[in-house]
Amino acid sequence: MTWVTDLSHFIDETGNVPTNIPGPARRLAEYLTAIVATATTARGSEGHTTGEIKCRRRPGRRACPGFIRHRLWADERISWECPSCGDNGVISNWQSTRWDRRLIQPIH
Repeated sequence: MTWVTDLSHFIDETGNVPTNIPGPARRLAEYLTAIVATATTARGSEGHTTGEIKCRRRPGRRACPGFIRHRLWADERISWECPSCGDNGVISNWQSTRWDRRLIQPIH
């Protein structure tokens, strides 16, 4: 299954993940926002989150050993996938959220 996600559906009017949503929905939102933060921090258009974002799937009720790979496309979609289990998706409407790391300027 491919997850097609509009990140604006997971955040409230203050720009945060709501705390009053059920645990599974909150964890999914936290997972997707972590992918956005990592993908927008990486230099270049494609990155591997080596050791950073572990796959959340549990095929056969066992934790997937994979780590998420991502790509930031020219049209600003973020695609992601787990090479171990094949879980994948596309995230849109993440621009200017608190997880958009392109906005963070380095301190000189």
